[in-house]
Amino acid sequence: MSITRNVSRSLWFRAPCALLGALVLVGAPGVAASGTAATGAASRTPLASRPSRAPASDPLTRIASLSAVVNTRERAAAFAVSQRDRAVADLKSARIRENFALARADLLSRAADAAEQRYQTARTRAGEIAAQVYRNTGQAHSLSRLLDSRSPAEYGYHQEIAHAAGEVQMQIVQRAVVTRRAAIKLSEEADRQKLRYHEQVVSLTASLPDHDRDVDRTASVLARAKFWLARWQSIGAGVNTPIMSRSILSPSEIVAWFEGTHRKARITVPILNLAQDYIDEGAAAGVRGDIAFAQSILETGSFYFPDGGQLTPTDNNFAGMDACDSCAHGRAFPDARTGVRAQVQQLRVYADPTVTNASFNPPPVIKNLDQHSLKGRVPTWNGLTHTWATADAYGDRIVQIYGQMLGWLTDRASI
Repeated sequence: MSITRNVSRSLWFRAPCALLGALVLVGAPGVAASGTAATGAASRTPLASRPSRAPASDPLTRIASLSAVVNTRERAAAFAVSQRDRAVADLKSARIRENFALARADLLSRAADAAEQRYQTARTRAGEIAAQVYRNTGQAHSLSRLLDSRSPAEYGYHQEIAHAAGEVQMQIVQRAVVTRRAAIKLSEEADRQKLRYHEQVVSLTASLPDHDRDVDRTASVLARAKFWLARWQSIGAGVNTPIMSRSILSPSEIVAWFEGTHRKARITVPILNLAQDYIDEGAAAGVRGDIAFAQSILETGSFYFPDGGQLTPTDNNFAGMDACDSCAHGRAFPDARTGVRAQVQQLRVYADPTVTNASFNPPPVIKNLDQHSLKGRVPTWNGLTHTWATADAYGDRIVQIYGQMLGWLTDRASI
């Protein structure tokens, strides 16, 4: 494995060294490759004997792929919402029609009852007239009527009036029958319409929970796709990704990747504690702690600290700080969290021209850190190449390792 180390131009502080060995070994979990700890002989290892480099996840390719997924999910979510909204609108209309049908059915029912009453009244009256005509045409009654009449002509007149009254009443009865039948027919049709609209209301009401579930489901899968797209967009600039920003990965995700790729750490704390330190200290310093973790993967051979190097696991130095070609030993820190804090605080100084020691909370691990010669001159991870370390593509490899971390998690996410 090859090593390239850097001696800072600072008058008071030697910059950390790089790890080129990890460039080829980052894809070989469990194999130590620390630039701060590797030996000179290792740098002369023939290229043919080195493990092949694992392909890095390309942010632009991932962004394009996830953008397509988001577009598809957005259409599905919009369709689900439109279907739910249409069902709600249809239900509202059906309820209006049902209420109208109820009112109409009630009105026509009363009209049918009135028609039935008129029919019964007309029928009763017709029966009375028929009986009266019958009585008037009886022999004894006819003789009495004839005797009472002033003349036979008057008698005939009375008979004609009785028959005419009967015919008129029968016409009234016939009209009442027609009206009654029409009223019953309209009332029955109104009842059927009322039932039909009621069934629509019941059906649409029952369908709403399914529509709501579809809306929730499509919104959920869309949110997941957007979530992962946003993560990749956070490194969409590649090596020009800013050092100063918030972390995207959680400690548990970092550990899932670390252990899932069969890496073995030789450190003074559990790997979960260390990952938590990177996120917490990164947040305190305003630095991408998750990418700083990737930097340390590069610097320490996945926190394995190969034997014979300038740094050992108990030094709690995860970024080659004060380790250089002419140095006997790198800086040691009392605990893992302090080592992480020193790393992210120096990254902040590299990236922020306005930072001061007084502005750090917690206080800076290294005195006069804000007087560093590279203060504010390295805003992106790309800028760490030939500054933090002299290795070519040092910043590229940090972002590539982070892309591998994010790619491993993305491939196992439910998107």
